[in-house]
Amino acid sequence: MTLNGFDSLLVEQPWSASRHLWSTRYECAVYSEQGAPLATVTERKRLGPLRKLLRATGFSGRTVFDLVVAQQGYPVLSIHKGMGRPPTTVARPDGVALGSARHVRRGVYALLDPAGNQICLLHEVVAFTPGAITKRDGRRVRQDSLRLRPNVAEPVRSLALATCFAYDVVRGIGTNHTSDAFDFPVG
Repeated sequence: MTLNGFDSLLVEQPWSASRHLWSTRYECAVYSEQGAPLATVTERKRLGPLRKLLRATGFSGRTVFDLVVAQQGYPVLSIHKGMGRPPTTVARPDGVALGSARHVRRGVYALLDPAGNQICLLHEVVAFTPGAITKRDGRRVRQDSLRLRPNVAEPVRSLALATCFAYDVVRGIGTNHTSDAFDFPVG
């Protein structure tokens, strides 16, 4: 179970001009509503030169992403998206598949079991609001907020959280925020 006891979370990514123009690694931090740090989401491996180059373009969302969600330094989930537009898969640290998330259409994401059968849609189990620009520790961040519905069972809970943590990967823009999907402040 991921981030047990927390149903309302804030997911934050650095937000600056240099981040949008030059950063090719996916990273975000997860906080409780009260601001306590809970987890980090980072790339598992270093990027090769070709993937770095593609990540700096509009093709970023079509590159491979291999992310790890760590809580207090220990991996709790792995999130992987292959080349092109396959579903984003979610697994436990021991490699056991929990399922995947697939971008269906604008704003609609399906949560799938390991066999690829749809369990539910993301908005049925979580209220997710992306993209508020705010400050944390004096630095600008894009802050997404999520509120899980009460009593969401596993593996849907972990799939929903992973989808929100890797939102830009699942929606297909990756690390390229300068294309038509640029993140504008909403508040």
